Amino acid sequence: MPEFTNVNLADFECPPVVETVLSLQFEKLPAMRAVHFGLFWSKVKERFPKTEEQAPLLPTIERFPEPMPPGGQIRFESIEVPTLPRVWMINEAGTEVIQLQNDRFIKNWRKSADDEPYPHYEPVIRPAFERDFREFKSFLAEQKLSEIKVTQCEVTYVNHIISGDGWNNFSQLGRIFRFWMPPALPVPGNPEDIGIHIRFPIIEDGRPIGRLHVDIQPALRATDSRRMYVMNLTARGLQGSDLEFFDIGRRWIVNTFEQLTTEEMHHIWRKK
Repeated sequence: MPEFTNVNLADFECPPVVETVLSLQFEKLPAMRAVHFGLFWSKVKERFPKTEEQAPLLPTIERFPEPMPPGGQIRFESIEVPTLPRVWMINEAGTEVIQLQNDRFIKNWRKSADDEPYPHYEPVIRPAFERDFREFKSFLAEQKLSEIKVTQCEVTYVNHIISGDGWNNFSQLGRIFRFWMPPALPVPGNPEDIGIHIRFPIIEDGRPIGRLHVDIQPALRATDSRRMYVMNLTARGLQGSDLEFFDIGRRWIVNTFEQLTTEEMHHIWRKK
């Protein structure tokens, strides 16, 4: 299994990515209370003036040698204090979101318009995460809350592959993805659509340190009901220091995306 490097990463002028997510899971901060969410928001409110509350995410850890069973794991907890929410802090344009709960720090970039350029990972997305995460860690120290002990890192790329550019019908999966070979006709014939979930072990230095999950589902775009395939790639694992896995996960995502998609689509996305 190759260990990808930044040298051979594919680059596209017009990639179909509409959202990227960097997420750190860590051991629960036992002293954190709802008031701390508000105190932290007061520090970033100028850049993230909007807020929402969501249900908290359950911990998800990649374990070896056995994969996590589909659908996650059932967990039973003794609740001594009310469960804290997951708070979203959103910038004015809606393109950046900090998600905070007492065992996660998440940063999203979201595309807001079709012609909005993708800012890319290295010059923009990762540095922005580091800036906001440093501010959060400084806040924890200021409030004398526990230090963060990272348990898992996640990198997610969400791609909307829209019909009309290289393909038109859900049955034309082979125009988008290299791995699809249509079955012999006339039985069963071309599928109406298809959904796929694939798991790949992420191997570094000869050992598994995480998994790459690839999920492909048919959908209709909300703005105009055009057919699209939604391709989510999530790399989850842990290696070295707090943020080291981000770069590894991103390499695996970009190279896997290139390997699973066709040269025809690379031309449409203007591969450099």
